[in-house]
Amino acid sequence: MNTAVLILFISLVLFPLHLFASMPLDDDQWSPINDVKDPHITKIGEFAVSEYVRLNTSLRLKFMTVVSGSIQIISNVKYYKLVVAVNDGGDSESKNYETVVWNLKSISELMDFRPLF
Repeated sequence: MNTAVLILFISLVLFPLHLFASMPLDDDQWSPINDVKDPHITKIGEFAVSEYVRLNTSLRLKFMTVVSGSIQIISNVKYYKLVVAVNDGGDSESKNYETVVWNLKSISELMDFRPLF
């Protein structure tokens, strides 16, 4: 097998599977984020909303702020579970959404985004 094809296969198939398999499952292993106003945490929240809107083009959601959050680190991958306040673009009140984003150095991936009722 060609080395380039093997490397491509590993990077596109096996690495994401490894990340999915190491996805945090236990709620008791999350540590609270003390400063949700930290610029890095705000950037993760903004990323989550913009990525969700990019994947669901019919939505017009606008990031407002990070309400609360927690973090979990597994195999050098940081998982951020954030509650973000989002406005739907109208004059209505903002709504809270829970999102999970994994972050490895400068790479981030949206794993979950759901409304809180």
